[in-house]
Amino acid sequence: MTGSEGPLEIGRFTFTRDEILRFARDFDPQPFHVDEAAAAASHFGGLVASGWHTVCTWMGLFVRANGAAAGLPPDHPAVLSPVGVGFGLEVLKWPAPVRADDTIVFFTEVLEARPSGTRPGWTIYHRRNSARRQDGTEVLSFELRHMAPAPTS
Repeated sequence: MTGSEGPLEIGRFTFTRDEILRFARDFDPQPFHVDEAAAAASHFGGLVASGWHTVCTWMGLFVRANGAAAGLPPDHPAVLSPVGVGFGLEVLKWPAPVRADDTIVFFTEVLEARPSGTRPGWTIYHRRNSARRQDGTEVLSFELRHMAPAPTS
């Protein structure tokens, strides 16, 4: 099987100053993420979100956009693991910063999908994922390979 017809929007998120600071204090406490004065003196010229914050936001939106289908038994793979199991990220890039009040649009695109040879009812996916600022500038891109329940259509 080949990929989809192009990128699919999975959601939008506005990064607030408080949200940038909260995430960075807990998970990426570099000065340009947690200290506005240090951020202003940095090459960014101001506070920016952690790249990991953008990846985690993508993941949350991806899971929510792929929720389990209604009416399936509780032990169905699509209920237990709607987006499956990841094999890892490749070619992770943060080409432009995300600043407070930026609204980011997140996308996923299936590059390849094939039935699993060892797990009936599961599909192996290769995806390109990305995110863009409101002005169209790409702020995140990466490829993901994962195994997920086969579409139930």
